[in-house]
Amino acid sequence: MKPIIGIIGRNHQDFDLHHHLIGTSEDLRRAIINSGGIPIIITPPQDVEYYDAIPSKLPKLTDEDKKFLDRQLSLCHGIVIPGGIKRFEYDIYALEYAIKHDLPTMGICIGMQVMTMLNEQGEMVTSNSKIESSIDHCQLDKDYVHDVILDKNSLLYKILGKERLKVNSRHNMEVKDTVMFKTFGRSEDGVIEEIEKQDQSFMIGIQWHPEILVHLGDIDSKLIFDAFIKKAEETTYDS
Repeated sequence: MKPIIGIIGRNHQDFDLHHHLIGTSEDLRRAIINSGGIPIIITPPQDVEYYDAIPSKLPKLTDEDKKFLDRQLSLCHGIVIPGGIKRFEYDIYALEYAIKHDLPTMGICIGMQVMTMLNEQGEMVTSNSKIESSIDHCQLDKDYVHDVILDKNSLLYKILGKERLKVNSRHNMEVKDTVMFKTFGRSEDGVIEEIEKQDQSFMIGIQWHPEILVHLGDIDSKLIFDAFIKKAEETTYDS
């Protein structure tokens, strides 16, 4: 049975029609399908305009808001917390749900940064700062920007069978520290690029965008999605 993969919806704008939308990238949708998953969008619960919203100014999630998310997340065998510009409380709640239910999870770019914002008490913390490095970590026009060096004890090393891989890079902020997750991958300048929560069946955060590289024929990126979908598929037999 193909696993259902929930993608946390991101806000963006249709500039032709001037509409604000909640959705996901075609790259991510296709990467999930290509590896055998069924992608669905997890929509945020509050009746607010997320495109212009300042996350810290929004009302806290109510019990009804959380039930709204629970209904959607309960359909999923795995989730992706994707890249974007803003992080909302519903991102954190989805992560908490995934941890509680041992749901295979991948955080990408800002999704990885979301994973560093949660502590054991369920409180939101942050240790992000602007990158100061000889490497330009925001190069939208380049397929590959730098290497990531992996710890041999990491799940990602087990998946790829290598210590170094080439990645793209599309972020200006870096994570300085983690709480519930452990750092297993860094770029040559020391920026944290990959984290894991190894007491979960599959829970990794990566700072780059493998969903884009998949469609360039990048083998490492395809292996990451294959491993994620395979673990989510195992969840379908447990549910």
